Amino acid sequence: MDAAWSAVASRLEGTFLDRQIQRTNRNLLITSLILVLAVVGYGAIRYRYFYNFFKGPFEVNAAWLDGVSSPDDPLHYFVRIHGESSEDTGVREVEHDAGTAVESGTTTARFSVLFMGKRQGKRLLIVKRDASEGGAVFQGELEDLPSDVRDYVITPLLKEYPSASQLFYPMMLETSGFRIEGFIAIPFCLAALVLAAWLIRREKSLRAVFSNHPVVKSASRYGAVDDVARQLDMELQGNTVKLGRATVTESWVLIPTTYGFSMCHIPDLIWAYKKVTRHYHNFIPTNRTFDVIMYDRHGVPLQMQTRQKHVDAMLNLLSQRSPWAVFGYSKDLNNVFTSNWGGFVATVQGRRAKAAPAG
Repeated sequence: MDAAWSAVASRLEGTFLDRQIQRTNRNLLITSLILVLAVVGYGAIRYRYFYNFFKGPFEVNAAWLDGVSSPDDPLHYFVRIHGESSEDTGVREVEHDAGTAVESGTTTARFSVLFMGKRQGKRLLIVKRDASEGGAVFQGELEDLPSDVRDYVITPLLKEYPSASQLFYPMMLETSGFRIEGFIAIPFCLAALVLAAWLIRREKSLRAVFSNHPVVKSASRYGAVDDVARQLDMELQGNTVKLGRATVTESWVLIPTTYGFSMCHIPDLIWAYKKVTRHYHNFIPTNRTFDVIMYDRHGVPLQMQTRQKHVDAMLNLLSQRSPWAVFGYSKDLNNVFTSNWGGFVATVQGRRAKAAPAG
C-alpha cells in the first residue's frame, strides 16, 4: 500500500465504508475456512474409506475372514481374497429399460460362491462380480450380505445342501465400484483447497493494495473515497429506508453483497426498472422472481433480487427522489442503452437541469 492510499485508509477507520471493507475481507477468510473444514471433516468421516482407497487392496485369507463378524469391524475392508475355487450360481443382476423383459436387459453383475480354506474347514463367500471375472482370486469391498442376495442366491443353494447353512460368511465381496467415490471426491476436495488458498491470497492482496478493493472501487466512482465515506456516514445518521438487503438514504442506494458492495447515487440515476423472471419445471410454470435494476450515470448496473413489494417500493422511492430518470423497460430503451449510453445520459441530465430550481 503506497503512502497516499495508506493515508486514505487511515481516514476511513471506523466509517461505514471501512466496516464494509472489513466485512468483505472477513467473508473471504470465513469462506476459505469453511472450505478447508469441509474437506478435513469429510476426510475424517471417510478416513476408513480413504485409507483403503490408497493402501488397499489388502491380501487376506480364510483365517482372516474367520475372525471377521461384520465388514464394518476391520480397518481393512478393501481386500484381495485368494480362494480354492469358485462356482457361478447362475444368478445375475440385470439392468433393463422399464417395460422390457428382464431377459433382454444387460447383465451388470453375476454372483459366485468362492470356496475358502482347506477341505476340512471349508467356508463359502458370496462374490458379486463383473460378468467377465472368474477364477479363485477376487478383489473388492467387503459388504453386509443383503437380504435379497440371501433370498435369491443362498436360499436356493440350501435347498440342495441344507447342511451348508453355517458355511456361508455373513458378508459378501463386491468386486466393482469401490474407487468411484474417491475418483470423484478427490478432485472436488483438491479444487476446494485450491479455492480456499486463492481466497486467502485474495484477502491478503486486497489488504495490501487498498485501491483494488471492490468497496473502494465502488466508492471511488463518486469522488475521493474519504469524502464519499463522510457523506455516507452523515446520511446514515438521518432517515433511512430498509428494502430487502438495500439501505436507502436521502441520496444513496447501498447494497452489500457477500464479497463486495454496490452503491448508486440517486441524483445521478439514469434508468431503473423491474425485472420479472418466470421459472419453469418440465414446461410448467412454478414461480417468479423479482429484481430491481438501476443505472446511474456511470453505467454500472446495480441489481438486487428481493420480494415484489420491495422492488415496487424501491422504484416508487426512486421516482420521487429522481423524477428526471427513466423508469420501466422496453426493447427501444435497451437498444439506446447498448448503442448510445452517452446520449441516454445526456438526455436524462438535461431533464435534471430543467427540473432544478432557478437561481
